[in-house]
Amino acid sequence: MNLDWILSPAMQGAIMTASFLGSLAIWIITKMETRAAWRELEALRTATEAKIEDLAAQLRLLQAAPVAEIAQAPSPFMAVQGLNLTARAKVLRMNLRGETPSSIAAALGVQYEEVALVLKLDRMLEASAFVMEPSAGPPLLTN
Repeated sequence: MNLDWILSPAMQGAIMTASFLGSLAIWIITKMETRAAWRELEALRTATEAKIEDLAAQLRLLQAAPVAEIAQAPSPFMAVQGLNLTARAKVLRMNLRGETPSSIAAALGVQYEEVALVLKLDRMLEASAFVMEPSAGPPLLTN
């Protein structure tokens, strides 16, 4: 077998040149891919920062919104305070006459829940008065 062509300086130079060019091509391709990945990563970072800023702005709006809503919206407990002592007395009187809570609410123009609450509180007060003083009997209501 004739291996003289391997030992030839021209062949060694050609192999070294081909190896160098191949390595150079691999290095250039890797550099281009790295730059493309870097650009894509930079675009993703910019988009993420923009999205974070947008979400922060929305969060600031949401944090400010409940304060405005609370200031504008009436409290659910305000409706219970709207039932004055005269109306409460009317509720109790109408209940003693045998009217239903829904008809009492409609007649007085108040919410059903308010009427039900007044009647429930009245029953609780009557029960506690009966337990505390059994000899006195139920409290008497005068018109």
